[in-house]
Amino acid sequence: MAYDKVWDEIEFFSNDLKTAAYLYKPKDWNPGDPPRPGITVLHGYTGMKDVYGMDVPQWLWEEGYFVLSFDYPGFGVSEGERGRHRPLDQAQSVYDAVTYLQTVDGVDPSRIAYYGSSYGGAHAIWCGAFDERVKVIVSAVMVSNGERWMKSVRRPHEWQDFKEKVDEAERKRVLTGEKTMVPLVEIMLTDPHTQMVVEQFHAKSGRFNPEYDLESAAANIRYKPEWVAHRISPRPVLMIYAEFDNLVPIEEQISCYEALGEPKKLVKLPDAQHYESYQFCNAEIHEIQKVETLEWYRKYL
Repeated sequence: MAYDKVWDEIEFFSNDLKTAAYLYKPKDWNPGDPPRPGITVLHGYTGMKDVYGMDVPQWLWEEGYFVLSFDYPGFGVSEGERGRHRPLDQAQSVYDAVTYLQTVDGVDPSRIAYYGSSYGGAHAIWCGAFDERVKVIVSAVMVSNGERWMKSVRRPHEWQDFKEKVDEAERKRVLTGEKTMVPLVEIMLTDPHTQMVVEQFHAKSGRFNPEYDLESAAANIRYKPEWVAHRISPRPVLMIYAEFDNLVPIEEQISCYEALGEPKKLVKLPDAQHYESYQFCNAEIHEIQKVETLEWYRKYL
């Protein structure tokens, strides 16, 4: 899908690194107008702001919101080591993105929201629990317990072998400083639907990271946003799941939803797989997500 350039390319600093971002300013807003809400869009495990990550910022912008969409450190065109996925480093970049958004002329700093999808949905819960500057949260097809997620998509002997491999790599790294690199699909185990998306969309980008260090898996095992989800209330959370999600099983979203306080809402995308929650993959299914999200923001933001 082609887009007219409706954003400004900006940078902010996070973890002492330049972080690349797109800032969308409402076309009908002018200096001196009343300030408006700002929304930070959080991408998935391999997501980048210009690889299947432009649909959501586009329609949020069309609704009159300020929107910030950025590449995590080490991803896209942001500075940082490639093949390194650290949830807590990414969480810091989320906090810093909010700080930047609050400095933008026209943004109401008291009306900031998250929209997170897949691993970005995990960050929306984790960061929302600790950052009270964020008033409204939308989390779609999210990971709520990294260890449970990785274990649930593997057979028992596969999980045992994988965990032993991760533990061995951690010992090696600590004793020698050497990293163990593996293909992405050894960490983010793929079903046929996800494999198709990886091959047809992710891998076609020249900035796609095909390999990650196994410390990325160890860090993911220890990342459990569900454990802090209760801290978000009384701020509202909309949670969305795909009925036939085989990449991130629906137990991840259901379990986290149950841990949330009120107000909250759970939305099912019927007959949908993980990436069918994205507009580029299934526009009709994504429309459900879009309508529910905009209604949630109008009600609470």
